Amino acid sequence: MKRFTFVLAAAPALLLQACASTPPTPPSEAVTTISGKTCVGQPSLKDPISLTPPQAKTDYEVSTLVDASKPCLTVGDASSNYIVYALPEHAENHTITVGGVQEPLRTFAPSVSLLDAGGKVVRAFADDRFATLGNMLGVQFRPTPQERFILVYSNHALIGKSVNTLETRVNSAYGYAPATPSSYGYSYQTSHGVEGKHNRVYSNEGYVSVTVQAISGKIGMPDGK
Repeated sequence: MKRFTFVLAAAPALLLQACASTPPTPPSEAVTTISGKTCVGQPSLKDPISLTPPQAKTDYEVSTLVDASKPCLTVGDASSNYIVYALPEHAENHTITVGGVQEPLRTFAPSVSLLDAGGKVVRAFADDRFATLGNMLGVQFRPTPQERFILVYSNHALIGKSVNTLETRVNSAYGYAPATPSSYGYSYQTSHGVEGKHNRVYSNEGYVSVTVQAISGKIGMPDGK
């Protein structure tokens, strides 16, 4: 009897655990200030993020979270989080697309420069070169032979600014029509678009996305097959 009583008492607790669900993680909010970090005047080229895929490909995408753990760069009188990417060999044989990803509540505010092997800036992209490319604010370019690294850092001229957009989302619904005397049952799908306003704030933290496309051959191997 004691064993039977224990099972009955435990069953409601087990049922509650089975019914409990983990709430979804809320989206990350914009980070508009940087504090408590030691910033440097020149970016470090040690351990850059490689844009060469581990296996031969014609296109390759790298997504990087820029957060409080990333190093800090002094730009003018402001502090910026930054990351450095290493371009593939034969960099001029590639088209590069890089920018800050539009997350639900924030967009990493990108500033992009191209560096030579010694870390000197060869080319920098003005703010008016950036455009909405898919789901990010970014630039697209073809490197020159002397450009070896991509420096991406948070643009303090954008930090804290809010952008309202009108976006369309496609909702799909699935159903099943039961069989009738004159037809078989079948499944169906309906889709409809929903428009709504969306607000995002430019942030010191967020995701940076880089897409590399080989113009000929494979990435890093213009004669690759």
